[in-house]
Amino acid sequence: MTDKPTEGNQKEKVRAQQILAGQEVVFSDPLPDVHVASLPIAGCAWIDTEDGVVLIDTLISYRAATQTAPRIQGKIKYIIYTHGHSDHVTGTAAFLKDNPVIIANQYLPDRLDRYKMLYQHRARISAQQFNIPERPEKTLESLERTIYPTQTFQGDLTLRLGGKTFELHTARAETDDVCWVWVPEIRSAFIGDLVIGSFPNIGNPWKPTRFALDWAKTLEKVRALNPEYLFCNGAGIIYQGQQAREVLDDHIEVIRNLHDQVVDCINQKMHITEMIHTVKIPEHLRNSPYLPSSYSRTEFFVYNVYHWYHGYFDGNPANLLPRPEREVKAALLELIGDRDRVLDKTRELKQQGKAQLGLQVLDVLIGADPENIEARKLRIELLEVLGKEDSCLMSRNSWVYFIDEDKEFLKSKGIES
Repeated sequence: MTDKPTEGNQKEKVRAQQILAGQEVVFSDPLPDVHVASLPIAGCAWIDTEDGVVLIDTLISYRAATQTAPRIQGKIKYIIYTHGHSDHVTGTAAFLKDNPVIIANQYLPDRLDRYKMLYQHRARISAQQFNIPERPEKTLESLERTIYPTQTFQGDLTLRLGGKTFELHTARAETDDVCWVWVPEIRSAFIGDLVIGSFPNIGNPWKPTRFALDWAKTLEKVRALNPEYLFCNGAGIIYQGQQAREVLDDHIEVIRNLHDQVVDCINQKMHITEMIHTVKIPEHLRNSPYLPSSYSRTEFFVYNVYHWYHGYFDGNPANLLPRPEREVKAALLELIGDRDRVLDKTRELKQQGKAQLGLQVLDVLIGADPENIEARKLRIELLEVLGKEDSCLMSRNSWVYFIDEDKEFLKSKGIES
């Protein structure tokens, strides 16, 4: 990616990517007895049997779930959570009239407890990642309404209902509380977010470590079953036949390849800031239709695996027990001796197409003097350059979040940006 914007997009406003607001549920019946409700971020599926219904995941909101519940014919006997992210468990209250058993990985209740404990943080990072209002009280309210499982397990669990078998398997992948489901009679695997229709979400700047190697091993177990249907992204995305096998092959290969590259870099004592620019997707997978970097990206993957194996210390003794960042940057600014020199160097880097480097240089001034109006104006320009050429939802929305934050700061000083 180049940092240099074209003349045509200089005046264009950087807009956030929205996947949470305003979408309606889309329904489909991909094969007999299997029904799907989907949204851009996730979905749910339900399987009819002679003796009742098995529902897998419950959508991102109670509103979406209430649109879905009337379409389910027959009594819901079981609800299965594929993991504890909110887009998979929030709508459960709409499906409880038949008093179903709610099954999940043993570790899922711990996840919901953590979310409640950190609800203010959760609201803040969701605002950055998804470009939504930061409303801690709404976040807590939604968490308080989330329904905990009535049965948990670890390992394997088999359910039989009305002529169909549901083989449940726990795993560590995107989370530590994964549960994927195999239904042999219809040769279908329901794998939650092990596949999401883009580069796998193995790195997220705001979230705990994901389990890259275990993720690949889990997908290998799914592949060994040779599924005819693969229900992904909470069942919102469906792959069939050869396509299902291709998506599994590409995901397994890219995860293992990138994982091994990071391990090699760690063993070579490479610094993380060099590592994220060194590790690359193999050439033959860069144009895979199953791996676009539309949600996560390779750099996030690298950070994730690095932190899992390496810890926070980067090998620089200055970073083992660092002083507060603002204190360090104040000392650097004092050494430079002139705020304008920082601004001028930043503008020079921007003109050279080095917006990211300019952002880091400018941060010396902003870190020491966050009230500096010219620095905040210039940061908006840099973030706009980065945002205009970024197709990854998480990083693009971050640029927009901080652009808006700087604009609010300027507005508070009576300056319209």
